[in-house]
Amino acid sequence: MLPILRILIVELNESSLELTADNLKNAVRSFERSDVDIEVVCAQKPQEALDIIREDGDIQAVLLGSSLNDTAERSLPLLNQIKEIRHELPVYIVDDSDKGLDIVTISNKIEALFYHDDVVSDPEAILGYILNDFDDRSETPFWTAYKKYVAENNDSWHTPGHNGGASFRNSPYISDFYRFYGRNMFVSDLSVSVDSLGSLTDSTNAIGKAQKSVAQTFEVNHSFFVTNGSSTSNKIILQTLLREGDKVIVDRNCHKSVHYGMIQARAMPIYLDSVLNKDYGIFAPPSLTQLKEKIQQHPDAKLIILTGCTYDGLLTDLKQVVDAAHEHGMKVFIDEAWFAYSLFHPAFRHYSAIQAGADYVTHSAHKVVSAFSQASYIHIKDPDFDLDFFKEIYAIHTSTSPKYPLMASLDVCSKQLEMEGYKILNNLLRNVEELRQQAKRFKRIKILDKSDFANAFEHFETDNIGHDPLKILIDVSQLQYSNHEIHRFLMDEVGLEIEKFTHSTLLVLLTLGGMKAKIVRLFNALNKLDEGHVALQKSKRKFQLPDTIPPIDLSMLPATAFFGERESILLTESVGRIAAALITPYPPGIPLLVPGQKIYKEHVDYLHSLSSQKLTIQGVNDGELYVLAGN
Repeated sequence: MLPILRILIVELNESSLELTADNLKNAVRSFERSDVDIEVVCAQKPQEALDIIREDGDIQAVLLGSSLNDTAERSLPLLNQIKEIRHELPVYIVDDSDKGLDIVTISNKIEALFYHDDVVSDPEAILGYILNDFDDRSETPFWTAYKKYVAENNDSWHTPGHNGGASFRNSPYISDFYRFYGRNMFVSDLSVSVDSLGSLTDSTNAIGKAQKSVAQTFEVNHSFFVTNGSSTSNKIILQTLLREGDKVIVDRNCHKSVHYGMIQARAMPIYLDSVLNKDYGIFAPPSLTQLKEKIQQHPDAKLIILTGCTYDGLLTDLKQVVDAAHEHGMKVFIDEAWFAYSLFHPAFRHYSAIQAGADYVTHSAHKVVSAFSQASYIHIKDPDFDLDFFKEIYAIHTSTSPKYPLMASLDVCSKQLEMEGYKILNNLLRNVEELRQQAKRFKRIKILDKSDFANAFEHFETDNIGHDPLKILIDVSQLQYSNHEIHRFLMDEVGLEIEKFTHSTLLVLLTLGGMKAKIVRLFNALNKLDEGHVALQKSKRKFQLPDTIPPIDLSMLPATAFFGERESILLTESVGRIAAALITPYPPGIPLLVPGQKIYKEHVDYLHSLSSQKLTIQGVNDGELYVLAGN
C-alpha cells in the first residue's frame, strides 16, 4: 500500500482548468516515483472543492486558481474554509493576471505562488515543488536515521548487555523471550552511545530534528519527547514553572501526576470544585464561572491547570480559559492526554488546547493515537518559556538510557497525524455515528450524547462544553445485571476488553487503531445484553454514589504535609487530623483528600459509603491512611 499524493485543482476558468490538469497529469509520467501514487483531480466551483476536501482524506495539495484570486481579499473566504477543514493541507495559488497577486495578507495560509504560464510551460517544475513539500511533510527524521543505523549491523561494544539479543538466542532458559519478540526488537535496542542519532536530553542530531518536525506539525514553538509517560511530562512542566508557595488554580479532577507535581514543586493549589453526576458516576469540567471567580480572588496565581478532555470525553471551551488567564498575566497548562488528535479535525479543533493558545500542553501519544505505551509529547507555545531551566528539569526526570523504539514511535505518530489524521478521524466519526443510529433500537441500553450530558450538568450549555464522540459512554443502568457480571460477559464470553466501568456506565474508546469490525462486535454484544439473551445472574442491588464530594480545604502547603513526619491510623480515627497522602476513590477517580487537607466527618462517611460498595480507594490500606504526625 503506497501513500497517495492527490492534487486538487480548483476554480480556474474552464479552459485553463483542463489545460492545467492535462499538463500536470502529463508531468506525473515524467516522475519515476515507486514510493507514492500521484493523482490529479479537479473542481470547478468552490463548494465542489470543499466537498471533495471534506470527503477525500488523500487530498494532499490544493492548487487554487486565479479566477478567485484577482485580489488577496477575494481568496480569503475559500482559503479560510479549506484551513477550517484541514489546517495542515498545503494550498498553492495559481495566478494568471498581468498584475500578479498581492499575497501579503494570505502568505501565512499558502505554501507558494505559481504563475499559470509556468504551470503550462514547465509543469514538471511545479509538480517537483509540490512533491518536495510532500516529502518534507511526510519525513520522519529520527525513524529514518534509526532504521538506517540498525540496518548497518554495526559491531556493538557498548550497552545494552544483551548485545542485540545474543545473550537470549542460545540460552536454554530464556530463548523463548527472543523468539517471541523477534530479531528486530533486540538489534534495535540501542545505547545512547550512538552519537549520530543524537541525545534526548540535549535534543541533538536526528532526535532534535524529529522534535522540531513534531513542533511544526502541532503548530507550537517547541515539542519534546518523553519516554516515561505523560505523568512525567506533567511533572516536568510543573517543576519548570512553579516555585515554593506559588499559587496554582487547578481542577481537583486532574490526573494524580498533577497533584504530585505540585507537591514536588512545593506549590499552593487553589482547587476548583468537582462537578459530579452521581447517576452516571462521571464528572464534568469545572464551572467557568467559578474559574473566573478564582482568577479574581487570586490575581497573584501563576498558573491555571485543567484537563482538556475528561476520561469520558467532556471538553472545556479552552479559548475562554486562555483569554481570561492571559488577561491577568497567568499561564495556562492543559493536560490533553486523552485528546492528542484534537488539532486534526474540525469536529474537535475548537476544543484543542493548542488552537486555544494554551502555553503548555501534554499529550499521551499512546492513549488514543499511534505511539507506544509510555510515549508522550510536551508542547510549548509560551513566549516567556525558559528553555535553559526547562532542560535542567527535563534532565532530572529523563532517563539517560531512553528506549529508542519509544522515540521512533513518537516520530511516526506525529507524521501519521500530519498526513492522514483527518482521513482516519473522518472514518471513525462516520463509524461511531452509524453505531449510535443502530443503538437507538435498544430498549435498556443507551449511548449517551450531548443532550444527556446537558441534562446531567447544569453548566454544560452555558459553558459551551463539548463532547468527543469517540469516547463512547454507554448507560447500562437499566440492565438487571451488576457491572461485574456485565464486565465478565463482555470479556470472557465475547472477548471485549472495556476501558472503564462505573456503577451505571461503561466507556469504550475509539482510537486511531479502531476498526469497523470491532464496532460490529461491540454492537452485537450490547444487543445480546439488551435483549437478555445472556446467561448472567440478575442483581436487584443498585449502587449509589454519595450526593456530594466535600470540597478541599487546605491547612498548609501539600508538600509540607507530604514530606513531613507521618503516621498511619485507622480511617475511623482520622477526623480532625491532616492528611499526608492522596486519597482517591475509583470510581469516580476524583481525589477526596490531598496532603495538607484537614479531615472532616463528611470525608470519613463518604469513604465508608464507597468502601461498602467494594470499590478501590487508593491511599487507604487495610482501613488505614497516612496523616501528619503530632497534629
